[in-house]
Amino acid sequence: MDEGIKINSRGQITIFIILALIIVVAILFFFALKQPAKPQVYDENNPQSYIEQCTRDAVSEAIGILSPQGGDINPRGSVLYDGVDRVYLCYNNDFYKRCVNQRPMLVEHLEDQITEFIRPKVADCFKSLEMKLEKRYTIETEDMNLRTRLYPRQITVEIDKKFKMSREDKVININQFRMNMISPLYNFAEIGMEIANQQAQYCHFDDLGFMIFYPSFDVTSTKTGESDNIYTIKERATNQQFTFATRSCLLPPGF
Repeated sequence: MDEGIKINSRGQITIFIILALIIVVAILFFFALKQPAKPQVYDENNPQSYIEQCTRDAVSEAIGILSPQGGDINPRGSVLYDGVDRVYLCYNNDFYKRCVNQRPMLVEHLEDQITEFIRPKVADCFKSLEMKLEKRYTIETEDMNLRTRLYPRQITVEIDKKFKMSREDKVININQFRMNMISPLYNFAEIGMEIANQQAQYCHFDDLGFMIFYPSFDVTSTKTGESDNIYTIKERATNQQFTFATRSCLLPPGF
């Protein structure tokens, strides 16, 4: 009997140790997410780093504009809600009819929106870099080709541009610049397309059921009058959000 009690006690101690480790890891993860942003540093002596940081700032600005507007920098096909134009991802204004998906290739649309927004800003980054370096180096450059790619929890910007710095016997040649940043924008797009597809097929999206299977994201919907649903997707870990509208299976007034 005493031996059994000792075994049970050891098992309980092991469980407590495991629980304590889980709690410590959770606390460390929480504070890691809450760490203040590092100050922005533009180092012209490191062209790769300079362009990367400048591009990151431009992408962050683009996301800040398009995320509350349903994926458009300049919204088209939208409804004004809470002072912001929210783009319809699924729309039909006829009574009883299901909506039609307006952005079946939302990921590619977001990539294009970001690319068009940041291209002139990145070009200005290069001009600024050249001005800072031309007092010490001879600078030779060619035209820029820029593309944005969205991946799960990541945004990548690839910039093809020949950039040559030379001074006496020192020559630096760079042909490509690259920027990677963590972002849930791709995930937002995937969820947004799923909501639009279900609205187009069933006139309904089960947000509670979705969150049971995908607890990392919070989906809320607000009904405006008898016509529109305003959806907000939030990543719980970062509180980043993406908002858009749908209009489906419209009912006649007073129905």
